[in-house]
Amino acid sequence: WCSVYASELYGFRRCRHFEGRVSVDKKAVQILNRLMDDQKKHSVSAEELAYARKMGAVVEDRPITLDQAFEVLERVFETVSLEDAAQAFLYSLSSRDVDYRYILASFAYARSWFSFDRGRTQEVPEKLTGTFFNWVKHRGGGIWGTSGKPIFYLEQFASMERRAASDADVEALRSILELADSMEDEASGTALATAIRTSKLLPCNQAEAVGIVETLGICGVLEAPGHPGFLHSFTPPLERDTGDLRQSLSYPSNWWRGVDGVNWENAVEVFGDGLRADS
Repeated sequence: WCSVYASELYGFRRCRHFEGRVSVDKKAVQILNRLMDDQKKHSVSAEELAYARKMGAVVEDRPITLDQAFEVLERVFETVSLEDAAQAFLYSLSSRDVDYRYILASFAYARSWFSFDRGRTQEVPEKLTGTFFNWVKHRGGGIWGTSGKPIFYLEQFASMERRAASDADVEALRSILELADSMEDEASGTALATAIRTSKLLPCNQAEAVGIVETLGICGVLEAPGHPGFLHSFTPPLERDTGDLRQSLSYPSNWWRGVDGVNWENAVEVFGDGLRADS
């Protein structure tokens, strides 16, 4: 786990290859995918493993305490704003750069946890399994309503180059939200993800479309009455389950239905006044 801040108190080393980096390259990701495959991991050579480590795809697991998590997030929030996170997400829509895709969800979730929960209902994990987190990210996964991934992803992002959204990115998001507003009343978040993929509003597979829906839920743009996202509050883990064994999305997207539509007030707060076509 490569710490941006290199706190001597916690024994973290500053990892120079994260300084100003853009994202993990394709070769490193391919090595990572083989390493995480039980049938292929033995084919990874020492040279390939060294390369994946150099590029930040493979990192050491690092223990973390609650106080250390607070320290990391305090420093992150000094340098990373909601606008930075929103721009990163928007930029990822056309670029498909997953190193930026989950920064917004991470920011909204971690800020909410840091402000309202602080470990009372959700503890930090005993360690940050960065290699696994990187693998999940490149497989199209989200943050899964846990504190570990957001802390890890945000710390990486703090030292990455900032990206600005293009007009096409903003238009893609606007089209996604208009699609969400037009769904049938009983349509689920999974159905919305499928509609995003099949409508070809942007290049994505089903896993990526699910990640987009879950991000919009986490930051309060797609939420259900009584089941808000994490923009202004923190919902404890034991209050998130719908009780439906068929649910496949994380909170609050598991509660959202087409009738709930888009929270345009939150959308403007996150993405700016220019989001609505009639603004």
